[in-house]
Amino acid sequence: MHSLTFILAVALLILGLTGLLDTTSAAEIQKRASPGLFFGGSILIASLYAFRERRHGMAAASFLAFVALLTSVAPALKPIYRGTYDWLLVEHRQPTIIMLASALYLSAAFTSWKRSRRAMAIKSLEGAPPENDSH
Repeated sequence: MHSLTFILAVALLILGLTGLLDTTSAAEIQKRASPGLFFGGSILIASLYAFRERRHGMAAASFLAFVALLTSVAPALKPIYRGTYDWLLVEHRQPTIIMLASALYLSAAFTSWKRSRRAMAIKSLEGAPPENDSH
């Protein structure tokens, strides 16, 4: 799971850097590059922190991926609902990629979390003394 966090961070950073290409104003930079750079950088920092404290670093990375998902849903879905979505426009493509990458990461994180919780529960049940059924 930790390696997937690095992959997400690098993908978002690359997406943010590609958003810097052909931008001429601060508004374009904010719309095209800032989400990828901000969330990619912050998830990278959280995953680096996970080397020290795995639980907290991965929780922070998951939270940041969730916030990235929430902030990209409206810009991605609004043109779809209006019927004006065009993949070739950076303003439509960037939020869609961020939304999909964050959703995939969060589903993988949730699956991993559920699997580890189940393994811990089974391990604690195996180590527990048998119950006394003398009612």
